[in-house]
Amino acid sequence: MTGIDALLASLSPWTLVGGKGGVGKTTCAAALALHSARRGCSTLILSTDPAGTLGDVLGTALAGKPRALETVTGLAAAQLDANAARTAFLGEWGDVIATIIDRGTYLDRDDIDGLVAAAMPGVDETMALLALADLADTGTWSRVILDTAPTGHTLRLLALPETFHAVIDLLETMQAKHRFMVSALLRRYRTDEADAFLADLRGKVERLRRLLTDGERTGVVLVTRAEPVVVSETERYAIALGELGVPVRVVLVNAVGRGQSGDATGAADRVRAVAPGVRSFAVPELAGLGGGADDITRWIAGVRQLRSQAAASAAPGGSRPRQPRVRAGRSRARALASLSPAGPVVESLPPVLIVGGKGGVGKTTISCALALAAARSGARTFLVSTDPAPSVADALERPVGSSDHVVKKGFGLVARQVDATAEFGRWRDAYQARVDVAFDALLGPGVDAQHDRAVARDLLALAPPGIDELYALVWLGDMITEGTFDRIVIDPAPTGHLIRLLEMPALALDWSHRLLRLMLKYRELAGGGETSAELLTFARRTRSVREMLHDPARAGVVVVALDEPIVRSESVRVVERVRALGNYVPALVWNRAVCAPLPLPVAGPLGQFVAPDVAPPLVGPARLLDWLGGWRVLHPDV
Repeated sequence: MTGIDALLASLSPWTLVGGKGGVGKTTCAAALALHSARRGCSTLILSTDPAGTLGDVLGTALAGKPRALETVTGLAAAQLDANAARTAFLGEWGDVIATIIDRGTYLDRDDIDGLVAAAMPGVDETMALLALADLADTGTWSRVILDTAPTGHTLRLLALPETFHAVIDLLETMQAKHRFMVSALLRRYRTDEADAFLADLRGKVERLRRLLTDGERTGVVLVTRAEPVVVSETERYAIALGELGVPVRVVLVNAVGRGQSGDATGAADRVRAVAPGVRSFAVPELAGLGGGADDITRWIAGVRQLRSQAAASAAPGGSRPRQPRVRAGRSRARALASLSPAGPVVESLPPVLIVGGKGGVGKTTISCALALAAARSGARTFLVSTDPAPSVADALERPVGSSDHVVKKGFGLVARQVDATAEFGRWRDAYQARVDVAFDALLGPGVDAQHDRAVARDLLALAPPGIDELYALVWLGDMITEGTFDRIVIDPAPTGHLIRLLEMPALALDWSHRLLRLMLKYRELAGGGETSAELLTFARRTRSVREMLHDPARAGVVVVALDEPIVRSESVRVVERVRALGNYVPALVWNRAVCAPLPLPVAGPLGQFVAPDVAPPLVGPARLLDWLGGWRVLHPDV
């Protein structure tokens, strides 16, 4: 049995291909789908990545609905469009939801319609996932393969069924108030469209939950690389999937270089230690891998099954020590050296930097290097990761947690891996505690307006998706305003999360204004005065952050790219999208370069730097700063 056939035999009918950004998930997913179809199995491949490149890898444009590929019999593909799913859902059910809110709150209909349009947390991504559950029910395809977003985004996506239950529970509480009042007045209650909607929606979410946690139907292929930072995140990913009840079936070590066979086996063993029973495979590093059927076929031919480290060591010859990677010949090295040194890069950039780009391009490494350089120059510098799957601690090779930590030998650099969800959760919990105190004081012992209390307690369930990340960003804006730090470097999640973060200030302002109107309706019943004041403060701070992010003198987005066809294409889209949102892009960094790349073809001024490829992987302040000193200028437009 070939390696790819053994890999296919290890899979469930529904397979999620996941991993840290840049490990090759999309290529792996496309290869599995293509080989599955060639083996006569009707197969569907879908991308759930908001910045999906599946179409680039397959060499064809994709739409939100599955369509058969003309070039491969039995293979269909789609790029799930979360926004389109949300629009379709609200177009069908928006009036019913508004009716439920009208029955269960003191809001006017205009307020309700606006709240429905502005809120419904995670409804876009949840509806896209529910569409997957519907696909499972059709039985059209024997195998479904999901090309997922990088770690943090996918973990949130997989947790959405539970998160969305909070919205359903709130709507159910509102509808329960209506049932109670009708029954009290008419001595009977007849179910209507709203009841049917809630029952149907809860049933879909429950079917999706069962699908994701059914080890017979669903499993995960974790793609990784034999690099310390990547393996560490893959271990954490496997543990998190286990906690969600989503089974891991396979770990695949991709792009294994010459002399790295022992590292690849060791990487697989580390994942197996936290996810027992998984099978492990590897694929060698393939030069010039891009998109299209020929390159996918090359990848398929390279798949081989791995043995454990112990078995490999016991085999004749054992495992060989790792040799440094050789990525460039002598002539290419001269081409890179011919560029002018970049000098003090960070001094030419705005004081607030968001370092963004496609997953796996090295955003965290560059964020850490720029932050360390700023601190070395004497600036009070704060480095923060808003990525739900952060790896700042791995890159710095220093402990960094959810509180401020001074980096050892980092020139006073302060770092934090912020848990935005937990920060917003504490705010929500404090609000709910105030609601309980207010109801207890107003109604007294033994008297309780059960439905109104429940509705008031859970109103923040209608916060839009991404509000937690904005809450963290607002906190960072306060640091700049108060002069706590001279420079802030933000390491966000990959492209999809970055764009949502930059869109969020405008969405959150609309949401907070609408929620403020709602709070005024509940002022006396729910302690609305204090919460209303907090919402006003939040709106004012959000507006201030939006103004800061749109001011080129104060903030900018540094885009990181690799000189590879698929990454180049996405990097163009990132630069154009960030600019379209009104944000400044002062510079682009070509990472892991072995020769001078062609400048990124985007309009307008854009400083472009070249960061050399080095081995072994960059970790620790000293190595990061030494590497930054070797950057070159490709296009000096900063």
